[in-house]
Amino acid sequence: MVKIPYLAGFDAYLKTRHISPKAHTEYMNSLNDFFTYTIQHNTDYKISEDIKDVHEMDVRLFKNFMLDNLQLSPSTINKVISNLNVYFKYLFGVKKTPEIPTLNINSVTVPKQSDFPTAVFLKLPYYLQADLSVYTRLLILIISKGFNYKEALMPDFYKKFNQLAFNDDEEKFLKLYQDYIEPYRTYWDNNNLFLSRNKGANTPILTVPALHRDLKRDSDTTNLDLAPKKLYTTFILLALSTNSLSDDQQRALDALDTASVLYYRRLKRETNFDI
Repeated sequence: MVKIPYLAGFDAYLKTRHISPKAHTEYMNSLNDFFTYTIQHNTDYKISEDIKDVHEMDVRLFKNFMLDNLQLSPSTINKVISNLNVYFKYLFGVKKTPEIPTLNINSVTVPKQSDFPTAVFLKLPYYLQADLSVYTRLLILIISKGFNYKEALMPDFYKKFNQLAFNDDEEKFLKLYQDYIEPYRTYWDNNNLFLSRNKGANTPILTVPALHRDLKRDSDTTNLDLAPKKLYTTFILLALSTNSLSDDQQRALDALDTASVLYYRRLKRETNFDI
């Protein structure tokens, strides 16, 4: 276990608060995780192991790490930040540190079910024919088949996509898509699904920022959050909320590792997500 500065004093302080054994364990885990991360990413602290070399930026970096890399749920992250806040306030109170690094760290907003664009998947035929960017609709279709946007933009994903089964409404959209994409396929001599519309581009594959611009415009039009991650999360939460999985939903769940499944299940509970 990594060294935690002034742990004995803080442990004694926690006992005066008469917290439960479970809460005590959570404090220790939060501190251990934070200092394990910080000693690897803060050169000054790694050398000195002096709490005065730990600053607000270290907490921000750790918060982002929990969000982006560990994909912990908002309530879990907020609990860790709260535990660190108690620790640093204690150290500040006993004059072991000149600052409280957690003081300006905001909690992560816990999303509500209304934040998720469930209508996109519950009324998929409508959105495939709606007046939205072709690429927006294509991404929605791909995610509805159990794939995420990173997979969708990978070279040669079209080979996997073309092996999928589509119903009549999806085929109707795909015909429209084929008419749209054909000039770009001819120009680029490329069969990938998302092709750049900029003929001066360095690569034939559509860039992530270009896709995001389409999604942002359509988000504004529909008043739905159509960000790729939000779309995929919504599809997974819908899959976890049904007792009769489709083949596409099963494909998506099978592709998740254990940590991801736990993350989405926690998110489902925290948002009271249901259909």
